[in-house]
This record gives sequence, structure tokens and C-alpha cells, in this order.
Amino acid sequence: MKRRATPPEETAAKPSSPLPDTDHLAWIAQDVMPHENAVRQWLSRTLLPGVTEDDIIQECYARFCAAPFQDIQNGRAFFFSCARNLVIEYARKSKIRYLDADLGLEACNVADDRPNPEQNLAARQQLDWLREQMMTLPSPCKDVFILRKIYNHSHDYIAQSLGISRRAVERHIGRGLQKLIEAGKRSK
Repeated sequence: MKRRATPPEETAAKPSSPLPDTDHLAWIAQDVMPHENAVRQWLSRTLLPGVTEDDIIQECYARFCAAPFQDIQNGRAFFFSCARNLVIEYARKSKIRYLDADLGLEACNVADDRPNPEQNLAARQQLDWLREQMMTLPSPCKDVFILRKIYNHSHDYIAQSLGISRRAVERHIGRGLQKLIEAGKRSK
């Protein structure tokens, strides 16, 4: 029994599309491309071993097209990280050693959008001051204010819990805010 030869076009695998889908392209356009100038500025201050800024940027975009973009939360950090990794790859090929501090990424603020420790301390001090001021409010005003502003209970719930009218709840909240505003003006 003779086997029939299959034509080459039937055996060849169908190539997958070289371009990412529209969602992927939209992510690149919205979350990554706006940061290209910042990455280029960083690259211009970085020693590039036998490679140009354009080469690094082009390779970054090629990697973005292949990346599972749904898991990436910060396009700016991803772009800088990709460029940094490429610089290190090219440096290894050229037998150049980099220390992370030498790359100057700290100044680009790419790793985290969260506040720095000084901002956290200042915010904590403001909250402590606010808590102290709230504790100095007169008793019914303080109770109403805390139930509303801290625990976010409704006016009706507060009125029912404390056995006062809804209008009294509104007045106590207004008085509490006014006293806190006055205390803030005095402390400046």
C-alpha cells in the first residue's frame, strides 16, 4: 500500500499573527508609550555598551508585544524595568559590570507610586493631630461626629442609636466640623 505524500502547505503550521490584539495595542498606547520620553532621558544618562537608545526602545516594544499585559499594573515601571534589564543584558555581553546605583533609576521614581516614608510620617502626624482635636469636642458632638465621619453611619442610624433627632445629628456634625476648622487655623 502506497502512502500519499502530503503537500508542504498542508504540513506547515499556520503562523500566528505577529501583531498583538487590539486590547494589547491599546494597553501599549495608553500605559506604556506616554513614558517613552522619560525612558529615553534615562537612557541618555546611562552608559550603553555597543547599543543605541533606539535599539533599547525598539527591543522594549518587542517585549511589550509578547508580554501578558493583563498582569502588569504599572506601565511606567514595566517600561523602565525592561529598559534596565536590556542595558544589563547588553553590558553582560560586553563584559561590563553595573551596580543598580550606577543606573540612576532612583531619580526616575519608577518602582512605586506610593508615598515615601517622609510623606507617610507627615500624614500620620496630621491624623494624630485630628484625632486629638476630635477627642476635645464636647460629648454629644464628639459621639455624633465619630459615628458619622469615622464609622460612616447614616444620620438616621446615629439619631436612633443616640436617641436624638436627625436634625440634632446634622447640627452636631456641623459644630464638630466648625470646631476642627477653628483648631486648624489656630495651629498654623
